[in-house]
Amino acid sequence: MDNNTRKMLGLTDENITFPEDWLEDVKIKGVTAQLINGSLTYKPTHCEKCGRKNQGEIVKNGTKTTRTQMALFRNTLTYLELKRSRFLCRNCGQTFMAQTPIVARHDHLAKELKYQILLELAQVSSRKSIAQRYFVSDITVLRIQEELAKTYHKSYQTIPQVLCVDEFKSMKSCEGAMSFICVDGTNNRLFEVLEDRRLDKLVQYFMRFPRKARLGVRYLVMDMNASYQQLIKIIFPNA
Repeated sequence: MDNNTRKMLGLTDENITFPEDWLEDVKIKGVTAQLINGSLTYKPTHCEKCGRKNQGEIVKNGTKTTRTQMALFRNTLTYLELKRSRFLCRNCGQTFMAQTPIVARHDHLAKELKYQILLELAQVSSRKSIAQRYFVSDITVLRIQEELAKTYHKSYQTIPQVLCVDEFKSMKSCEGAMSFICVDGTNNRLFEVLEDRRLDKLVQYFMRFPRKARLGVRYLVMDMNASYQQLIKIIFPNA
């Protein structure tokens, strides 16, 4: 495989080598997929188990074949099958396997594929349609979505001057019978979604904001739900 092909496929790891016949067509998940064959090996700088610097104590100890689902190439399901070197540390007696930045440790999806799914999640599209488009399960898309949620850190510094609030029926797994939605009334953008609409939960959430931010709320647009009226007295006294 030449360098241009490596760049096009996102296989720029220099520790991976490919045979002359590196591509074949196989049946996977009921469809014809492209299977890229290669080998991954290098000289470890240290033991991944005990951390000891490699001064000849780490030796090769066979291979293990792994299969990684790659990003779609020409809308075709594509896999990378690697024969990875296993290493034995004579200092601690533990073994470990060669790794590549193409895929995270213990994962079967390439990082580039997960990035593509993350971009899809930013659009108005169902998990099921994303899963079908990328030949993964709905649970896999949900797991990637949960990983994305862990990296999100909301800023509790400002609140819109106009808040439009209401409840809605969401998922059965939610703690409360009804969930809570809050929209910025000045630009019609979603501000927050909470899984529980009960007053104590709303108070607990909005009290995370500083008093100055809460005093800046001028209007609370709502129905006749008594809990929301209590928010004005407790959280937004200037509304």
